[in-house]
Amino acid sequence: MANFCSQCGQPLVHGAEFCTSCGHSISGKPAARAIATHKRQKLLVDRPRGRRTKTVLALAALALVGLFVYSILPSPGNKLLREQPVVAQGANYPASGQQMSEVPVQMSDGKIAVPLDVVLQRKFVAFSYTDSRNAVPLLAYVSGEGKIVTAVSMCEPCNSQRFHMRGQELICNTCGTTWNLNTMEPLKGSCGRYPPDVIPNTVVGDQILIDAQTVAVWQRRV
Repeated sequence: MANFCSQCGQPLVHGAEFCTSCGHSISGKPAARAIATHKRQKLLVDRPRGRRTKTVLALAALALVGLFVYSILPSPGNKLLREQPVVAQGANYPASGQQMSEVPVQMSDGKIAVPLDVVLQRKFVAFSYTDSRNAVPLLAYVSGEGKIVTAVSMCEPCNSQRFHMRGQELICNTCGTTWNLNTMEPLKGSCGRYPPDVIPNTVVGDQILIDAQTVAVWQRRV
């Protein structure tokens, strides 16, 4: 009568010390499958675990270093431009170039008031603020993001007060220095460090308002 494995119930081979189906020990010796499993665990689990732990720790350290470096790096572009709200459809200026057009302004409660509808229509305008001490040339334009940007209309190193737009670029008429009109980051040219100095503004109703005192105390950077 055939003997059967007490572990899996399969017939046992006569004289075998282990079940050929499940590896269960018949003689009381360590089971062959258990030994093989133990060896595989030592080979595939125990040793790689240390390498995996070191790799995970190294990647975590690199990620922390990256986050720290990112946190201390300055954000790209002009801070005042980033803070300006979107108030209109973004502008894309012709490849042939668009020059500034002069517009009249008014003074109202210490504010320089520029007509919003005129700026939205012409997209790139020039005007000035004059008091008893000096006159400051100014500009306003609609950015590619739909923000109203106001700034001192001066490329200070070369003393130019006139600019033109092309695509998404602001270009000095005198030296040809070019900036990204959405960020004021330099693209090319020798005066790149000194784009038109951005002056904050607020849009109230149908007017763009600029604080006159901020303009009055403005000083050249070079």
